[in-house]
Amino acid sequence: MNATLGDIGTDARDDSWLQVTGKGAQSGKVALPPLAREALDRFLMQRGLPVSRRGWRPDIPLIPTLGRAGDLSASRQAGITATRLRQVLQRFFVQAATRLEDNDPTLAARLRRASPHWMRHTHATHALEHGVELVAVRDNLRHASIATTSTYLHADDARRARQVGAAFGRSTPRGGGTAAPL
Repeated sequence: MNATLGDIGTDARDDSWLQVTGKGAQSGKVALPPLAREALDRFLMQRGLPVSRRGWRPDIPLIPTLGRAGDLSASRQAGITATRLRQVLQRFFVQAATRLEDNDPTLAARLRRASPHWMRHTHATHALEHGVELVAVRDNLRHASIATTSTYLHADDARRARQVGAAFGRSTPRGGGTAAPL
């Protein structure tokens, strides 16, 4: 959780990337899509920091420690620890679950079990469901093996079955007529 503004970069196509260090001190970069970049810009403004990279101090933490009642200006120099971030997220999940309990007890139960790693799984599943290629998801998750990333394809089975059925479920070819003999 030592990410700083200096870890954000852009490439020649003006795509944004976040340089990260994961398990085993493995370094890599993660795509920072436009919606995430816009959210970061709003967050920087709330913290009284410049939005333009030219005005950034590279040592400013991406996620600062929180002061009393979530005061973002309390500490601009210290980054939040992984333990503290996990606590904040889990408290949020429990609060969300409590509000959903009456209307959607199944979702509420899932949220009570949620964790930062669950969010990683959810991101991968949603990315694949929205057409992001498996290799791109693998690279963003920094998996060594495509087989590991393939475990997130579980939600895709129904769609895959429908697509194959739509392509090969007809006894006559598209456009009518009869199928050519084999």
